[in-house]
Amino acid sequence: MLQKKNRKLLILVAVVFVGVLFWSIPYLNKFQENNLTPTNNKTVISQKPDTNNQRPLVKTDKTIAGGKTVKAEEIAQGTIIVLPDIDYKNLKKDEKLKQLMVSRKEELGFKKSLDMIVKSDETFKIGDVQIPLRDILEKASFKKGHVFEEEIGDSGAVQPEIINKFGIYVVQQDDNIWNIHFNILKEFYEHRGIKISPVADEPISKGMSSGVGKILKFSETMVIIYNFIEQKIDSNIELLEPLSKIIVYNMDEIFSFLQEVNYENIDRIQFDGKTIWVPTKKL
Repeated sequence: MLQKKNRKLLILVAVVFVGVLFWSIPYLNKFQENNLTPTNNKTVISQKPDTNNQRPLVKTDKTIAGGKTVKAEEIAQGTIIVLPDIDYKNLKKDEKLKQLMVSRKEELGFKKSLDMIVKSDETFKIGDVQIPLRDILEKASFKKGHVFEEEIGDSGAVQPEIINKFGIYVVQQDDNIWNIHFNILKEFYEHRGIKISPVADEPISKGMSSGVGKILKFSETMVIIYNFIEQKIDSNIELLEPLSKIIVYNMDEIFSFLQEVNYENIDRIQFDGKTIWVPTKKL
C-alpha cells in the first residue's frame, strides 16, 4: 500500500516538473533571443553599433518579474559620428572624405586654395606618414620659444583642449609661398564679394609695397612650414620641396586678422617686417 502511494507521489512530481518545464520554454527562448543576463532581477542590453556612419548606442533596462518580461523604457541614447580617415591620396577617391573636406572648406569660404581642413585633435596622412596635428603645434610652439601647456583643473585632471581648425596645403612642384598665400587671400575676399586683381600683390608707385603685398609678407610670420618626411618645423620659407612639406594655417588667426582689414583702405597698411598696422574697420 505504501509503495503504491510513493509511486503515485513520484508520478505526480514528474508531471508537475514536466509541466513547469513546458511552460518555461517560451521564456527561456526569449532570454536567448535578447542575449539577456539576469542580475538582481535587472538586465542591461547594449545594442551593438551598426556599420553605418552614424551608430546609435542604446542602453535599456528590462525587469523580470513574476516570470514575465516587463518592457522597459529607454534611458540613454546618443549618436557617434564616425569620420573617414583623412588621407591625402584619397581626397578625390573616397566620397565620404571628399564630402567632409568640401563641407569644411565651404564653411570657411574656400574651395581650391587649401587641400584639407583638419582639426587640432585629428591625425591626417600623406603618403605613408601619419601626422598628428597636435605634434606639429607642439613643435611649432617650442620653435617660437613658447611653452605648449595643458590646462590642469582643480581636480588634477587635464581640461579638454579648445579644438581649432587648421588649413593644410601640400607643397607641389614649382610652388612658392608667396603665390600660395595670395591664392588663399583671393579666395577669402572673393567669398565676401570682393574681387582682387591678379596684380594686386605687385608694388605700387615708387616701388612701395601694396597693401596686399604687405599682408602676404606678414602672412609668412603666421604660418607653420612642416617637413613631414623629417618630422620637423622648417624655418626656410623660400625652399619648398614638393610632397615633403606642408603649410599649416591657423584659420582662427587668419579670420580674426583679415576681418579687421578695411579693404577700401588696404594700401594704408603699414608693416615693418614684424608688426603690421591696419586701417580701422568701418563701423
